[in-house]
Formats: sequence, structure tokens, C-alpha cells
Amino acid sequence: MTLLVTYFASRRTETTTDFWAAGRNVSGRMNGVAIAGDFLSASSLLGYAGLAFLFGMDGLVYAVGATGAFLVVLFLLAEKMRNLGRFTFADALALRLKSRQTRAIAALSTLSIGLFYLLAQLVGAGVLMEALTGLGFSTGVVIAGLLMLAYVLFGGMLATTWVQIIKAILLMATVVFLVVLVLWQVSFNPLDVISQATQRSTHGAHYLAPGLFFDNPLDLISLGVAVTLASVGLPHVLMRFFTVPDASAARQSGNWAVLLVGVFNVLIVFLGFGARVLLDPSQEKAAGSSGNMALPMLAQELGGGPGSFGGDLLLALITAVAFTTILAVTAGLVLAAASAVAHDLWANVFHRPESEERMVGRIAACVVVGAAMLVAVAVGDTANVTFLATLATSIAASANFPVLLLTLVWKRMNTTGAIVGALFGLASALALILLSPSVWPGGEATAPWPLAFPILLSAPLGFAGCWLGSVLSKREPGDEQRFSNLQLRGLTGIGSEEAPATPDASVPAKTAE
Repeated sequence: MTLLVTYFASRRTETTTDFWAAGRNVSGRMNGVAIAGDFLSASSLLGYAGLAFLFGMDGLVYAVGATGAFLVVLFLLAEKMRNLGRFTFADALALRLKSRQTRAIAALSTLSIGLFYLLAQLVGAGVLMEALTGLGFSTGVVIAGLLMLAYVLFGGMLATTWVQIIKAILLMATVVFLVVLVLWQVSFNPLDVISQATQRSTHGAHYLAPGLFFDNPLDLISLGVAVTLASVGLPHVLMRFFTVPDASAARQSGNWAVLLVGVFNVLIVFLGFGARVLLDPSQEKAAGSSGNMALPMLAQELGGGPGSFGGDLLLALITAVAFTTILAVTAGLVLAAASAVAHDLWANVFHRPESEERMVGRIAACVVVGAAMLVAVAVGDTANVTFLATLATSIAASANFPVLLLTLVWKRMNTTGAIVGALFGLASALALILLSPSVWPGGEATAPWPLAFPILLSAPLGFAGCWLGSVLSKREPGDEQRFSNLQLRGLTGIGSEEAPATPDASVPAKTAE
């Protein structure tokens, strides 16, 4: 189905705007569904259910934190990003800051985020294929890589958008169907399901209290901050707001994304409770120490158990949906990385013709995916997927978010501040994760940084870098005027269809006055 959509999308992708922004013709509602599809990864499908299955209330806390992230995107950025940007979030920065330096540093962070996130998804695809279909790990990685390349190379943003929509609909329909089956087999009162899950748990009443997974309160706080801020800085999520026709549609996109992500996360946590009720001890062991296989085991049990036609059918359905989820998320990541190379670097840093962007973007997509596939196969299924995903989200929250926010709201912000802030955030996030218990030899006992997420220190360092670079450097000529122009365009959308290469031409001075 997704390949058929890609074929039809390729016939409608004729211009640069079509390739990077789906011609700006995606409705707010459909774009909201696509954003939800972009955000709901395989870790949401399998991981949230597993956390609720193992740790009860902490699984719900994790899912609610992920839902709250989109409220920040909705209130702070949705409309402004549509008015300020053209194809990438660096377009918004370049309206006020020096274009070449700003785009170069934005491309560096985008490629870093994309590569680490891509590695995590490819390793996840290989593990999933190996565990549930019998194919080898390397084969699963290659299949996933080739499919995601097909979406980007031939269909661009339009194909990626519809892949996300199909994935989101499949995901929601499957989860709702499984919830109905749990209610049918256990009780149509959801509170009875939760009560029975508590009784079946080895933790007793503590199953419904926080602290089983997050035994350190600072870990819980750092996780919540990381998940919230990362969504505001993830390039492939921000890129989606450029596909709608106007700011009103961007706001509508955010509303639909919040609704769908919220409903999904509540239902998936409920399925984790259902798995605790319905799975016997042998199936609990098969669910794994991380709980990632709890949902597939639950689906198999709801269909009639291992070896039954219904059980195998539902297990196949969950496997297919999980694999489609990985493909959809990675397609968005590849497109964001390709746009950073083709639009930000090739067209605006090196000042090459815009007509070459699509060709360069396709080449960049092949290089990025090829490199990620080689690294994923080399590290194998022993790679720490959590480490890779944590690194990507931490860079987004520490490097992108401070620069983007201060550029939009702080008059004193300048190009030097953006460069220093991005480098501070990126370097500190990388260093602190390497010093964290999940990576450092010896674990919690010897790790110099005690938390799994670096965000409580790396994000403030990103902001500090922006402040330090700005106040210690000279004011750039016309900076106050450019800030006024940026505010005007962000609120009204004047000139939003043309993102200039230099900040001096963002909006005429008379208009701003």
C-alpha cells in the first residue's frame, strides 16, 4: 500500500516545493495525523506497553510526558514555524541571523540527530525482523533501508506524508481493536482490568505508584524535560509544519497531533495492563526483561494463543504495523537530513541553483541511509538502541531548542550566540551521555554523571552558550530591525512564501514600521 502511494506521489512531485513541502497543500487535519505518525515510533508501540506491563504507573508517566511535548510545539512554534520557514527550521533562523553560518551549524545538528536516530530505528528494524519473522538481522536492516529510500527518492514529502498517515491509521485501528479484545476477555470496566493487573503484579499496590522504574526522582524529571524539549527541536517534526497552506492549518495540525498522540498513549498503556492480566508466566518470560515483546505476546494470546490461526494472525498484524512504523519514522528522518544537505548547505551555503536541490537531496539521502545501514550492520543487534535514541533527542533538546527559541524571542540574540549555543548543547549532550550509567563501565556505581538523560545540564549549557556568545560579541548592524521584521512575519505570515538567503531582505523596513 505504501509503495503504491509512493508511485502516485512521484507523479505529482514536480517542483522543489513539492519535494520538500508536498506543495504546501496538505490540510491541517491530515498533517496532524501525519505528525502523530511521525512521532509515534516503534518504541511508542512496543516500549510504552512494555513499561506499563513491567512497572505499572511509571509506564503511564512516560507516555503522558510524551503527550505533553506536543503542547509545547503547539503553543510556541506551530504557527510561527509555518510563517517563518520554507523547507527547514534553519530558514527561520536565517531570516534574522547570518545565513551561511547559521545554516551550516543547523545542518550539523540535523545530520547528527538524523544519523543517531536512524541508527536506532534500523537496529530496531533488524531486531524486530530477526525476532518475529526468522530473517537475519542484516537482512532486516537492508530491507528497511531500501524501503525508506524508495519513499524519499521517488515521492519526497508527499509520499512520506501519506506513509505517515497510513501508518497512523493502521496503528490507531490496531490498538483500538486490541483494547476491545482485552475488555471483551477480562471486563468491560477498565478499572477492573487495572485492578486485576495490580493483583497479578509482583509489586502489589506499588504497581500503581511511581518509583518502580524511576527510582531516582531526578531521572523522572530529566526524562520529562528531555521528551518535552526534544519534540520542539526534532528537525523532521518541525519540517511537517511547512507542508500546510497557512498558519491556521499549522495550528490545526498541532491540535490533531495532540489529540491522536494522547489517545494512543493512554490506550497503549492500558494494553500493558491487559498484558499483565492475560499473560501466563512463560509468556511473561518471552516478553523479555525490557518488556518490548509484551504487546506481541498479548496480541497472540488475544487471538487464541500460540499456534492458533487467530493468534498467528494478530501476531503478524502487530509485526507488520511495528515494521511499518519504523519505515514511516525513518523516511521522515531521511528527508530532514537530505533537506539539510541540499537546501541549507548546497543551495544556501554554497549558493548553488535551487533547481539542483532535488538531485542533491536524493544523492544525500542515499549517502545518509547507506552510511547508517553499514554502521547498523557493523554494530549488530548488540547495539544500545536506547543510547542512540537518547543521544538524538538530547542533541535536539540541547542544541536546536535553545537556539530556535532565543532567536524568536530575545532581541540580543545574534549569529555568534547561535553558533556557540548549538556547539555547547551538542558537545555537552554527547559528553554527558558517554559519562552516564547506561554507557560508563561499572554502571551507577562509578559513572561520573548519575542520570540516564543529560538534559538537566546540557540544555542549560545550550542556553548559556547562546547568552555568552551574544553578549560577548558585537551587535550586528540592523539586528533590532531584523528582530522586528521576524516578529512581524511570525505573527502575520507576510512574505512567508519566500525565505531569503540573507537576513537583510526578510521583510521591507517600511512594512515592519
